[in-house]
Amino acid sequence: MFKNILVPLDGSALSERALAPVFTLAEQAGSQVLLMRTPVVEVAMVPTVEFFGNYSLRGLDQAVEKARLEAREYLDGLQRTRPRPKITVLGEVVDGDPAEAILQTAAARQADLIVMSTHGYSGVTRWIMGSVTERVLAHAPCPVLVIRSDAPLKKMLIPLDGSELAEAALAPALQVAGAFGAAVTLLRVVKEIPTRHVEELDTVEHGLGLRVQDELADEAQTYLAEVVKRRPGQALATAVRSGPAPSTILNFVETQGVDVVAMATHGRTGAQRWVYGSVTEKVLRNSHDFAMLVVRPPS
Repeated sequence: MFKNILVPLDGSALSERALAPVFTLAEQAGSQVLLMRTPVVEVAMVPTVEFFGNYSLRGLDQAVEKARLEAREYLDGLQRTRPRPKITVLGEVVDGDPAEAILQTAAARQADLIVMSTHGYSGVTRWIMGSVTERVLAHAPCPVLVIRSDAPLKKMLIPLDGSELAEAALAPALQVAGAFGAAVTLLRVVKEIPTRHVEELDTVEHGLGLRVQDELADEAQTYLAEVVKRRPGQALATAVRSGPAPSTILNFVETQGVDVVAMATHGRTGAQRWVYGSVTEKVLRNSHDFAMLVVRPPS
């Protein structure tokens, strides 16, 4: 599936965290890797002599050319110092706004996967959650793998809510898991019946509230078993938890030592239960210590 992998870099050691997992994935899948960088142009504003209080850009053309040359040398340097004889690694300098450049390059090069590294905190690097990465996640034409740390990807969690949208994450997620030899758990979170409703049900019949909660969990487990059955030959663990979806997923990640979470999103609001701006976004914004694979199915 991943024949063309796009890796945007900003020249920082943080962004280069994406390289090790990308090369591992590419070698397993026989992928071509495209490293790209957008030039960062630094120019000075100087007062003009014609009109008091007016300013102009000094040396714009020279600054643009210098930035392009630095970006080219940076990519060439990576290809020299990190050779990968088993795969094809290309480098490309793309002008423009970083997010737009990434999206346009992904479309033009028919990328099957974008891999980016980010902290998700403001003020740490130029590429932060809420800026370039978030814009790419919202509009990418292919799955995006966001790397958070140097930790190996050994345990993957795929939360499912029973919808086709959520299941769109399965195929790319399982390919990533397979490349890294990661153990996979499918998680279904069911709503927890409020205490007052349990008490009301118990007034009808003693223990009815608890049985209804158990039935919801049984239905969730049956659904997960059906998903596993549709993928014979793959070792997939399952788990059912009750509670608010975002916090329950995050708690599972923390307690089970999950390294990467795979979820689907439309990148906009809509009728689906799990949409960008809801469960996926809340998990994404709290994924400071684990990687995330975000899949946005075509409309």
